[in-house]
Amino acid sequence: MSRRMSVLLVASWLAVPGLALAQELTPEKIAAIRRDEQAAQAKVDAAYGNRKPSEMSNEERRQAARDQQTAGMSVLEKHGVSDKEYARHTARMKPEEREAVEQAEKKLEAEEKAAQAAREAAAKKKTGEEAHAPEDIPIQHGISEDSPVELESAEGAASVVEEGLPPGEVGLEEAPVGDGLEGATEEAPAAPAPRGRGK
Repeated sequence: MSRRMSVLLVASWLAVPGLALAQELTPEKIAAIRRDEQAAQAKVDAAYGNRKPSEMSNEERRQAARDQQTAGMSVLEKHGVSDKEYARHTARMKPEEREAVEQAEKKLEAEEKAAQAAREAAAKKKTGEEAHAPEDIPIQHGISEDSPVELESAEGAASVVEEGLPPGEVGLEEAPVGDGLEGATEEAPAAPAPRGRGK
């Protein structure tokens, strides 16, 4: 193989990925790259306390700029895009493509919000399940026909709900006549009149 042929072969290998890369930059992919870039930049800003550049020293400003550049490059590497091709493609986008990218960004944002809501719902459900763990003992407040308390029961026997006092027990409402309670009232007896000094 001649030298010229090998140079053409190497050049074609280098050119083909560039062409394929330019074709891969769909509005959806550009929108995903932009959202990831924004998240990476926000992370770098948070690392520097979300301060304005005017509030930083010269060294901090330089380092923050390097960190932001590194974060942007890592996002492009993650998506398999070179910074040169990405910049070239975004600079040459037509208005229709820009609008398609904006629509894709809105769609990604809506999907992210829906995923966040689903994660929050799952977390609430998980904490609710933990609150009602199987080892918890249910506590019954009061007795009614819907939730009777069985003191004695035989296997297979139906529940029997008794109303009132058991037979043979006498309460105040059913007290027999003549036990000395007829004249009693709920009020306290009157206090005796104070004795005064004799005249």
